[in-house]
Amino acid sequence: MSLTLRQRNRLSAIHRIMDTAMDLFDERGYNAVTIDEIAAASGVSPRTFYRYFGTKEGLFTTDAYAMAGLDLYSTQLDPEDLPGTLERLIRLFDESPGHSPWRGMRYVLEEPAVRAAVYGSLDQAAERLATQLRDRGAPPGDARVVARTFWFGVYFGSLEQWHLEGRSRPLLDYVLAGMTALTALS
Repeated sequence: MSLTLRQRNRLSAIHRIMDTAMDLFDERGYNAVTIDEIAAASGVSPRTFYRYFGTKEGLFTTDAYAMAGLDLYSTQLDPEDLPGTLERLIRLFDESPGHSPWRGMRYVLEEPAVRAAVYGSLDQAAERLATQLRDRGAPPGDARVVARTFWFGVYFGSLEQWHLEGRSRPLLDYVLAGMTALTALS
């Protein structure tokens, strides 16, 4: 994946803001930190923060790669191989230099507003996937159930379990175990 200079700069700024925010949340707590403080500590204006994220909860739902002008979702998605799709996406995000997209999982579990925002984001991802599955001939009900199981059950369920178990193993181990468990039930 070759990025233009502009894409690299935008992605770097987004990651810097996200990482700075997580540092501040870890130091003082989610509710004690303001957007103005995050912006100042990140070296950007509040306007830039709002343009990238909209809200503090947006830190947990913004697709940094899409903001940089890359649509990794569509390039990695294979509706015929959903387990492979999820594995590729997680490997891709794990290889993101100097930035962990799952660093804020604690706040997703502890802060109701963050959790609600993440659920909304997962709902949108599930709808995009369901649309693609329907376009490939899946019955609408099946497409919706499969898409929601994929995003909420396997992906988010694996993230929760990974976090609750102290992040002692790679996230991908949990995802693969979740997919195996689902396959064994059918």
